[in-house]
This record gives sequence, structure tokens and C-alpha cells, in this order.
Amino acid sequence: MNKQFFKIPLSMYGLELPKSAIMLYAVLNGNANKLGYAYGSNKYYAKLLKCSERTISNCIKILKDNDLIKISNPRSFKRKIYILTK
Repeated sequence: MNKQFFKIPLSMYGLELPKSAIMLYAVLNGNANKLGYAYGSNKYYAKLLKCSERTISNCIKILKDNDLIKISNPRSFKRKIYILTK
């Protein structure tokens, strides 16, 4: 049985983030490739986390506003979500 564990950095503990944003960050961090970015549609992440696409959009905005992620090509199918470390 293959188990996947996600890491949540200590720098996130002082932030007032919704649990859904923390879970999305953990999934993005786990999906990030060697270049430090994850890609996938909001639909993909919504299905994975069993929530709505709107929830994913809101979580991405929260993570971006808290300088935890950076997005290149935000309105493209080739969107890259970079995981920032503090």
C-alpha cells in the first residue's frame, strides 16, 4: 500500500488560513516538480479535494495574498503555481 504524506511548513502555523487553503497548499507542494511548480486545473484540484472549483479559486487567492504561492500565466492552460518558501 502506497501512502502519500504532505508537509506543511512551520511558517504557516501563525497565519489565519482556512483549512481548505492549507490542504490545497499541501497538495500543490506534493505535486510540485523539481523546478518548484505545480500545474493542474481548478477542476482537477476540486475533484481531488472534494470541493467546488470556486473554493479552489478562493484558496489560490488566499495563498497568493499570503505570499505562499506565485502564479505565472494565471489565465492559461499552461498555468504554473510556484511554491514559495519563507
